[in-house]
Amino acid sequence: MIDRIIEKYYHRVPDKRAQSLLLHTLFWVVWLTRSFYDTYSLWGVQWGMVYILIVFVSQAPLVYIHLYWYVPKLLNRKNYLLYILVTALSIYGYSLLNYTLLCALPSENMPERMLRFLATITPNYDLLEGVIVVILTYALKYTLIAFITQNELLKLQKEKLQLELNALKAQIHPHFLFNTLNNLYSLTLKNSDKASEIVLKLSDIMRYVLYQANEEKVSLKKELDFISNYTELQRIRYHDRYDISFKVIGEVENQQIAPLLFIDFVENAFKHGIDKRFSDGFVHIAFHVESTRLALHVSNSIGNNENSGIRQQDAGIGLNNVRKRLAILYPQQHHLDISSRDEVYTVDLEIDLS
Repeated sequence: MIDRIIEKYYHRVPDKRAQSLLLHTLFWVVWLTRSFYDTYSLWGVQWGMVYILIVFVSQAPLVYIHLYWYVPKLLNRKNYLLYILVTALSIYGYSLLNYTLLCALPSENMPERMLRFLATITPNYDLLEGVIVVILTYALKYTLIAFITQNELLKLQKEKLQLELNALKAQIHPHFLFNTLNNLYSLTLKNSDKASEIVLKLSDIMRYVLYQANEEKVSLKKELDFISNYTELQRIRYHDRYDISFKVIGEVENQQIAPLLFIDFVENAFKHGIDKRFSDGFVHIAFHVESTRLALHVSNSIGNNENSGIRQQDAGIGLNNVRKRLAILYPQQHHLDISSRDEVYTVDLEIDLS
């Protein structure tokens, strides 16, 4: 919450000098209002204002000399003994100056209570106040610096992650489009009577990849429609010779997800799971959605020439990219398990969409 307030403040007041002036003014108004509240009911508004003016005149040099000279020149350079000595002397100097200015006030028309107060004080009467204001202003300044620094670091990290995501997407788009165009070429040569259906589905795919997939989040339904269209293109390509299934279980409306998270798993399943040299190849794709939990299960047969399916898949640009994107977009919110057993390659991915 504090970082949001700071960010809004710096956005509305972009000039750094104005930012600093307003913050310092705010501090002194709040700090001196406390002293004014304690005195005006005893001495009246006029003498209460006189008192806080004297406090400001005597405290301001102490505060700014401490913050802009003693701290950077002595404390930050680990010259602790000299820092303690000069700070203690400055606090005593503040109390003495405050006492001197108060005693120099004309006693005419001064309230009786204020006269009695002045008669009881000594040059070191306000040492505690000096210690408090030194500690308080130091804490406020460096706490604010810490918040600003942390906020800047978070912004830089966010910008870095966004740049990395954009770079990964830039790799995904040409990679996917190249594969899809190759599929279209193969389909039109072998199945020209279905060319119109192929072009229509490919048009939907291209529209999604080139436009909607540039968003930070997309509708889960649109993402799954995209996977469905791609699966149908593959089914047409292979003339239904293989066991290809796609199903969605659960409610997908009103859910959002980062785009292009699943296509690499599906592409790899078709690339490595179906081989022309045997007739029992299969690709099974299933999405299960329950509340904010999404589970993807992809299983495919391992082709005759796939002796090391995991190693070959891990070498692909797409799969490496999707691993990185999941780590960035859903840290601690996803679980990915890839395995190969009994000539079946499986991918199980769970994502918390909340």
